[in-house]
Amino acid sequence: MFWLFEGASLKIAKNLIKVTGVQGTLSLFYQKNLSNIAPEEALKLILALNACNLMQTMREDFINKEIDPEDRQDIVDDYVVENIRQLTAIVARDGAERMDKCMEIMEVSEKLRAHWMGEEDHTGPGPRYYAVKDILRRLGNEANHDLHDALFEFMYTQHRHFIHYFKNLLEPADNPQPTGELSVPEVTNETTASPADPGQMDPPLLEPH
Repeated sequence: MFWLFEGASLKIAKNLIKVTGVQGTLSLFYQKNLSNIAPEEALKLILALNACNLMQTMREDFINKEIDPEDRQDIVDDYVVENIRQLTAIVARDGAERMDKCMEIMEVSEKLRAHWMGEEDHTGPGPRYYAVKDILRRLGNEANHDLHDALFEFMYTQHRHFIHYFKNLLEPADNPQPTGELSVPEVTNETTASPADPGQMDPPLLEPH
C-alpha cells in the first residue's frame, strides 16, 4: 500500500478531470435535462452521482489494495471541490463556500452508495443503473429516456476513464524506482495516452508504507 505525498490528492483530482473530460460531457446533461430544478442544484446532483462513481471505482481490488481509504476520500473531496472551482454554473465566492457546496454534494453521494451496499444481482442492470434512476427521481425526470441514456453512458464512460487513469498511476508500483518513490506520467485519456517522455514526468505522488 502507498501513502499519498502532500498535495497529491489535489494533483490526482485535477488529472482525473483532464482524463474524464467531465466539463465537456456535462453539456449533454444541459441539452437533455427537462427539470425545473435550478441549473446549479441540478449540476450538484450530477457531481454527486460522479463522486459516488469515482469512490466506487476506487473500491476495485487493484486500487483498494494500494491506496489507503482516507487517501481515497481525500481524492474524491478534492475532485468535487476542483470541479466546483472550474464550473462557472456553480457560484462559490470563496474557498469556504466551495467547501460548503462540496459537503452538500458529498451528502447526496453518500446516499447513492446505498445502491452498492447489498448483494449485487449480476443478472440485473447493476448499481450504477439504480444510482442514475435515483438522480432522475431527484430531478423529477424519471420519464426522460434521453437523459437516462445520457447519464447511464456518462457513468460507464467515466468509470472506464477512472480505471484507465489509476492503472497508469499504479502500474509503476510493481517496479519502484531506486529511491522507492513513484513518478507517474500525466495521462490524458484512453485514446491519446502514450508513454511519457521521462523529462515530462510529474513529481512523485505516492510512497510505499
